[in-house]
Amino acid sequence: MQPYVPRPVSNQKPYVIAHRGISAKAPENTLAAFQKAAQTDGIDMIELDVRLSKDNEVIVLHDRTLQRTTTGNGPARSYTYKELQEFDAGSWFHPSFSSERIPSLGQVFETVGKKVWINVEIKSDIFHREPPGVLETAVLDIVREYEMTERVLISSFDHDIVYRIKQMEPRCITGVLYNLYVDFFHLPSTLALRAKADAFICAKHELRSWMLNDAHKYGLAVYVYTLDSVHQAVTLARRGVDGILSNRADDIVKAVKES
Repeated sequence: MQPYVPRPVSNQKPYVIAHRGISAKAPENTLAAFQKAAQTDGIDMIELDVRLSKDNEVIVLHDRTLQRTTTGNGPARSYTYKELQEFDAGSWFHPSFSSERIPSLGQVFETVGKKVWINVEIKSDIFHREPPGVLETAVLDIVREYEMTERVLISSFDHDIVYRIKQMEPRCITGVLYNLYVDFFHLPSTLALRAKADAFICAKHELRSWMLNDAHKYGLAVYVYTLDSVHQAVTLARRGVDGILSNRADDIVKAVKES
C-alpha cells in the first residue's frame, strides 16, 4: 500500500473516509465496521477514536463511558483491557453483532492496516485529561510496532496533543480538529501551523470558503465530517475539499470518485 499523503494529487478526487467504519451499517468503532470499509472499493481511509484502558492498553472507543455502545457501565479507564472484553459492543446496534468487542488499536492495524489508511483520533476529555505524553506515547508505540507510521493520520481536538505527536514522531502526518467554541477567532492555518499539523478537519456546517482558501494557501489538507448524503458529498468534493468523512462511506464513494 502506498504511503499516506494528506492531500490527493491534483487529478485525484477527495479521499473517502469511513467515519468510525461503516458506522451506519455496523456498530461504530468495531472490527465489523472497519472490515466493511476495507472491503469496499474506493474507500481510502477509516477513522477511529482511541483512549486508554486501566492497564494503559490503547482501545478504540469514542465515549469516555461505556454505556452508549457496550453492555458495560462507567468510564472505560476504570477497566483493564481483559475486563473490557467481557462487554458486548455490538448488540446495541443489532443482535447479529453480539460477538463484537471493543478492539485495541493493534487489532485494528492487524486486521485492516494493510488495506486502508487509518485516521487515529486521540480523545481528550476536558474534565478527564491524561497527563501530557501518556496517550501520545502509547499510541505511537502501537503505530511503530505495526509499522504504520507512514499510513496513519493522527488527529485531535486537543491541539497540544497534536503538537506533541509531531515532536515525538516527525514522520507522522497530523491534523487539528476544529472546535467552533474554542477556535472561532482563529484561521485554519494559524491553528494547524501552531501545532505543526498537516491537515485541518471540521464539521460540514463549520466550513466556509475563506477557511478552505486559507488552508490551501498554506498547503494544508481540509477534511470535512460527517457527510452521509450523496448530494452533500458531491457538493463538497466539487468545492475542493481533500477528504470527506461519512458514516455511509460505501454509499457515497462511487459518486464522489466520479464527481
